[in-house]
Amino acid sequence: MVPSMFASFSAFAIMASFALKANAASYLGCVTTKGNTPVVNTLASVASCDTYCGEKGGNTEFLYFRASDNQCSCGTTASQAQYWAQGSASTGACTNSENYLLYSRTTTFNFQGCYTNMATDKAPEDVNSFEECLAACATEGSAMVEPLGETNKFGCRCNNAYTIEGGTPATTCDAYTWFNYIHSQEATASGLARRQNRERLQRLRREKQTLCPRGAKACAVPGTAAYECIDTRSELEACGGCLFGEYQNPLNSTVGIDCTSLAGIAQGAVTCANSQCEAFACKSGFQLASGLCVPLA
Repeated sequence: MVPSMFASFSAFAIMASFALKANAASYLGCVTTKGNTPVVNTLASVASCDTYCGEKGGNTEFLYFRASDNQCSCGTTASQAQYWAQGSASTGACTNSENYLLYSRTTTFNFQGCYTNMATDKAPEDVNSFEECLAACATEGSAMVEPLGETNKFGCRCNNAYTIEGGTPATTCDAYTWFNYIHSQEATASGLARRQNRERLQRLRREKQTLCPRGAKACAVPGTAAYECIDTRSELEACGGCLFGEYQNPLNSTVGIDCTSLAGIAQGAVTCANSQCEAFACKSGFQLASGLCVPLA
């Protein structure tokens, strides 16, 4: 697929230079959704969005910027691997301007482009988030991250060298492409303790933030990036779990049951208790058996 050309090339050039310079927010990729991260402002560039998120936006760990309408959002979490979309292999721009540019505001790693066949000396297991890989490679000179859409995980590689060794430039940055980063020896030596402390505080803040009240699950709403809070222990139409998976964790969640759709149950004669459907009356031709309606023999 050939990347589209945009009329507003100069705007993307600004984004590119900002993504690649030292100490700037680091480009993580293009994503189709920013999840539940609210829109906070309309700003002219990624640089302006970064400044806003560092001040009035709450000094968040991530920022999302959509070029089509200059939409800036400040986020505490990065998108999941399944939402990665196609972008330029070197400039930090999305092929589709309706998608979101995603940046990390806290890592000392700087984006170098997307490559294949890089030299690596450390291969952690696949991780759940982009930032987990950068943290795993914090004491190394370079890091490589690969969004794996089907498993909703990220491949992770580290290398001791402070450069990308032996890599072949990719045509585009996308899912199943290695995003490559380096940072300086000074950043590794002098910034490690400070970075680890900051990452620890950010992690604690994320752990304290919950999407729903205690006892409820954030259930994905199909066809949207939204969710609804449901107590699946007693919800009649989502008993025992979310019907369409949990928000931000759709591939690893228990699927619930719509108790009203079970065969043989009389209208209004079923409840959900302790995450299980329990019928108390059956239609003609069925009989109760362990809380369910089964056909008469």
